[in-house]
Amino acid sequence: MPANSDNISKNQLVSEREIEQYQNDGVVCLRGVFDLEWIEKLKHATEEVLNQSIIDFNTEGGTGNFVGDLNVWQKNEVFRAFAFESPAWQIAKTLMQSSTVNLYGDQMFVKEPGTSTPSPWHHDQTYWPVVGDHVCSIWVPMDVVTRETSGLEYVRGSHRWGRRFDPADFGGASLEMFRDASNEKIPDIDANREAYDLLSWDLEPGDCLVHHSLAVHGAGGNRSQKQRRRALSVRWLGDDAYFEPKGPFTSDYVGLTPGDQITKFNTTMWPKVPSPDN
Repeated sequence: MPANSDNISKNQLVSEREIEQYQNDGVVCLRGVFDLEWIEKLKHATEEVLNQSIIDFNTEGGTGNFVGDLNVWQKNEVFRAFAFESPAWQIAKTLMQSSTVNLYGDQMFVKEPGTSTPSPWHHDQTYWPVVGDHVCSIWVPMDVVTRETSGLEYVRGSHRWGRRFDPADFGGASLEMFRDASNEKIPDIDANREAYDLLSWDLEPGDCLVHHSLAVHGAGGNRSQKQRRRALSVRWLGDDAYFEPKGPFTSDYVGLTPGDQITKFNTTMWPKVPSPDN
């Protein structure tokens, strides 16, 4: 149960105040909502995935090591169980005020001590073949997180700007297929930080951040010489999420028609959670 208990909602995980904060700010910090047993399982699963396949996010000439992997729920039973059995889906459903949720996917990130590579300022939705208000990410740290160890920063209220920014490049990967002529280049927030209302939190294992897919966020490198920063981001789709073809995600590939309300379907790629079969 979260540390603050004012007007706790039916699932006993999120308060009315936290729902309001998510809706207004585009991000909310929830304290102690995941049992440490889950966190220990995620740590072990992270090492298993790192030994099998990784995506390199390091910038050329940088120090340290910034790696991860995508859709680990499809590759590892612990990550799959976390998506389907932990409180994560209930938290997403409640904060988005959605009647149901589908899993969009997940992504694991590891920044080793002394890593100079930042996570560039971006918002998530323009990477994905979905549009809508009910699209969010739950960012679950496995280690103590501070600004020094690459804690996330958010621009308060940026999910309500009505603007869409080109996907930022992580580690030099080409994202041309995901760009849209109607998107803007994201502002240089670091060069003008005083112009923005920036939010950040120190986190303990068991805490999480939940952010709207249009909330602008980023993180610096891991300046610590001792502390790793391991985290899992699990992405969710609610009632107001619709399929919009992008890159390789065509109707033939996902089995949906442009404009389909995704939560009306239970697909292999974006399954309903919990499964209707359970």
